[in-house]
Amino acid sequence: MKMTMAVDIKSLIDKGQLKLLKQLISDQKPAKIVEMIEELPAEEKIVVFRLLHKDQAANVFTELESDERMKLLSLFKEERLKELIETMDPDDRIEVFEELPANVVRRLLAYLSPEERKQTLTLLNYPEDSAGRIMTPYYLDITDHFTADQAIDYVRKEGSEKETVYTLFVIDDDRNLTGVVDLKDILFASNDKKISDLMTKEPISADVYTLQEEVAQIMRDYDLLALPIVDSERRLVGIITIDDIVDFMEESATEDIQKMAAIGATETSYFHTSIFKLVKSRVSWLSVLLILGSLAAFIIDGYSEILQKVTILAAFIPAITDMGGNAGGQISAMIIRSMAIGEIDKTQLKKVLIKEIVVGAILGVVLSLVMAVRAIFNTTDARVILSLGASIMVVVMVSNLLGTILPFVAKKFKLDPAVISGPLLTSIMDIISMAIYFSVAVLFLKDYL
Repeated sequence: MKMTMAVDIKSLIDKGQLKLLKQLISDQKPAKIVEMIEELPAEEKIVVFRLLHKDQAANVFTELESDERMKLLSLFKEERLKELIETMDPDDRIEVFEELPANVVRRLLAYLSPEERKQTLTLLNYPEDSAGRIMTPYYLDITDHFTADQAIDYVRKEGSEKETVYTLFVIDDDRNLTGVVDLKDILFASNDKKISDLMTKEPISADVYTLQEEVAQIMRDYDLLALPIVDSERRLVGIITIDDIVDFMEESATEDIQKMAAIGATETSYFHTSIFKLVKSRVSWLSVLLILGSLAAFIIDGYSEILQKVTILAAFIPAITDMGGNAGGQISAMIIRSMAIGEIDKTQLKKVLIKEIVVGAILGVVLSLVMAVRAIFNTTDARVILSLGASIMVVVMVSNLLGTILPFVAKKFKLDPAVISGPLLTSIMDIISMAIYFSVAVLFLKDYL
């Protein structure tokens, strides 16, 4: 479908039917236009951009992948580039600037008015993962002595240039945030009703230095469409809207998935990431995991004597190691998710540990019985069957505890818990599982030695 759209647009460009092309794209949403032009070469994307209204062009540009934006920046004519940068919303402009070399950012800053340049530099000076970095200064603010009628007139006059009109933010004479009021409540109030009677006092807000992850948590917990952002003196300096948080949550989820799969984070989508970057993002972690996983060979080699005497033990090595990795991976994924959505914090280790000791013990007993029944099909030696069952029980309990503790340890040292899950935890458990398996086997089967 995407290719067909691209071919149609390319055909119109080749035939010089730009008026028809303009009609085709003029009413489309930015995301749809990006989909339509994705397969076009950069030179033909520029032709499409020339046909777009400046607001539409700015929105389409911010929807593009970062590598595509870099290509187009070098092809835009000076006047069009200036228009594009000036028209972008401040938070979108910051997102673009973050991906560009410093010399390019300096050049683009020169296109902005002194006020816009100051505003952009202010946002850029906030930490990369802070609320201040993604907030927008385009919001509707009123004072509490406005009437409902005055507030509606204000929305009509100023609303078209703002990020959202659904929530109005109430400030005092010193720009301190004192309340919020929904447009719906204003519309259904009598004309002379005071905003002070309609607003929610002491509203939920965040500081400019609040982590974006915490902002997402606040907006999710309180079902907010927009969150006011204040400075250290509680002056209103910006807002964050739900669309910005959805983008952040998508990026955060992608990064966590990559980390859990032991892949270095990539900033672009799969088809926009070069082969070299894909290899680079994976090879270092795979090398570490290869070396870590191979350490199990020392354990197996150390117990070669019992393996020679009881060869059936070798047949169950994959089952033992898989169980360790799977059990640890399950609980670590649950803990990491619960931490991410605020159900568990780093101070609750003891409470979680007590619960998981019980869970691990029950799982260990159940799975040891399953293993014992399964082992009967390969051997009738009761001591081998008992050693397999006991090994599984201990491995499951240990892996469950390790999968519980490691995310808390990561948080303690200010690391992303996702880093220690998945392949890394599996590799660690492979080594531990082998040590447990052969230690238990020696205990039960020492007569064979």
